[in-house]
Amino acid sequence: MCEAAGGDISQIVKILGIDPRIGSGGMQPGIGYGGGCLPKDVRAFTASARQLGAANAADLLLAAEKINESRTGIALGLITEALDGQRIRGKRITVLGAAFKPDTSDVRESPALALAHALQQAGSVVTVHDPQAVATAMVRNPELDYNVDLPAALDGAELVVLATEWPEYRNADPRTLVEYPATPLLVDCRTTLDAESWRAAGWTVRQLGRPGK
Repeated sequence: MCEAAGGDISQIVKILGIDPRIGSGGMQPGIGYGGGCLPKDVRAFTASARQLGAANAADLLLAAEKINESRTGIALGLITEALDGQRIRGKRITVLGAAFKPDTSDVRESPALALAHALQQAGSVVTVHDPQAVATAMVRNPELDYNVDLPAALDGAELVVLATEWPEYRNADPRTLVEYPATPLLVDCRTTLDAESWRAAGWTVRQLGRPGK
């Protein structure tokens, strides 16, 4: 809704977080949830609601599932928009993140890997970097290229996509990293970076739910 209205999701999260009954934890926009538990549990809960005849609850849970599944397409749309009409096919794209969330090597139902796979299927040349999950990601998605060294992973990239909100990316120095990509164009699909500091360092930054500049 923020994107449709020209609003800023970061301001909305801050405003809602003022209310202690709500808080801002877990409210950052992103490309969906994953892992070995929540997707399975939501599907099971939806099935249980149907069996019990709780149709409204089942509809609500099913809507949550559909929205979660749609996030890869939303991210692809933002990437296409950031490329300003250029085709994804043939682009060298670095995806930052493989784990389904930070501080784990778990890649089960990872939105980051789903996005990397979708970019590869669209014809781009994808390199994936992750601080911990490269080994497990290589087993699950062997069709992708991987690099455990961040500068090397960025080298020559025409587009960089942040897909997992690792603190290593949030705390990285954009002034040091800007020299590595062929085009310092960054799409932050977790809205986790300080966009202004990255722009000041020479990057073009697009974020989910925030106006582009």
